[in-house]
Amino acid sequence: MPGHKDEVRDFWDRAACGEKLYLESLDFEGFNKHFNTRYELEPFIITFADFEAARGKRVLEIGVGLGADHQRFAEAGAILTGIDLTPRSIEITHRRFEKLGLRSDLNIGDAENLEFSDNSFDIVYSWGVIHHSPDTKKNRV
Repeated sequence: MPGHKDEVRDFWDRAACGEKLYLESLDFEGFNKHFNTRYELEPFIITFADFEAARGKRVLEIGVGLGADHQRFAEAGAILTGIDLTPRSIEITHRRFEKLGLRSDLNIGDAENLEFSDNSFDIVYSWGVIHHSPDTKKNRV
């Protein structure tokens, strides 16, 4: 199993999901364009995630990717923690948050081996991540 996880991490660390198609630059304009494109292509995420309901709540996002959903949670007033298996996604999301003046505790982390105490979060959110895990049955929060 460890070899498979290394393959998954290495694949997404070469380019985060949508990076080559939708993230033109790592500046305010690039992040803004990516943000708008994401929700034009997948508008149902907004209803599903219900970002506004996270105001004042402790939110863990597993698999931050390029950080657009994480940004929405931050703008809604969530108290955020984000993990991703790849250093690349953490770096990009950290840069996004610096450019936008947003805050989150961002760390490299493994959805199959979460290192948080029980009841650390009010909301645990993940979009388009779990099915890439070599051991999806272990991903129970």
